[in-house]
Amino acid sequence: MARKMALVPKELVSEYYQLNKPEIRVEDNISNLLHDEEKSDDVKAKLLSHWIPKYQRLMQPPPPPKPFEIPKELLQETEVEQEQTLPPMISMTNMIAKFIAYNIPKSKKKYIIPIFEKLRDVNYTFNAMNELQKDGKTEYRSNGIDLFSYLMRNERDNRNPPPGFQTFLQGILNANIPIEWIGNKNVKELMLLSQADRNGRIKVLRSL
Repeated sequence: MARKMALVPKELVSEYYQLNKPEIRVEDNISNLLHDEEKSDDVKAKLLSHWIPKYQRLMQPPPPPKPFEIPKELLQETEVEQEQTLPPMISMTNMIAKFIAYNIPKSKKKYIIPIFEKLRDVNYTFNAMNELQKDGKTEYRSNGIDLFSYLMRNERDNRNPPPGFQTFLQGILNANIPIEWIGNKNVKELMLLSQADRNGRIKVLRSL
């Protein structure tokens, strides 16, 4: 069956849509009900109890759009992922550096972290037990606090260096740590000798 179509003026179209708004239709129903003389007051009251709340809901402005919120569960997962992706070297370095700072002169404390970073660049690090590692291999009985303490303090009793210091000093040389950062006079002399004869580094270190 063919459908008939006709052109409608714009003003009539807008009036049509205006009259067909839900709130307009409900308002008309309420008005017609109030003027209906055939229905009893009880029936009107019952019908009005249905139409009036509906009309009130339709006339209320729509609630503002709720801003997008990331669920707390996802935020917690993101925080955990960030904690897991943080380089373990950072927190470990800060922890060891804190203890080292108590055992060296105040004037040398500012060099602790820079030395850690330069050593890391040449694959010298410290593990969770505060032991020196070269290329992932642990120096037996080494201790980061003892190594830095010996490096930074100007010992006058000529005591022997702590275990692992030979490897530690080799890392200091490989990382090109400035001599002025060092406090131990004997170590500074060894570094000067090594700089004078680069090929003799190992020989100089073996004299420790």
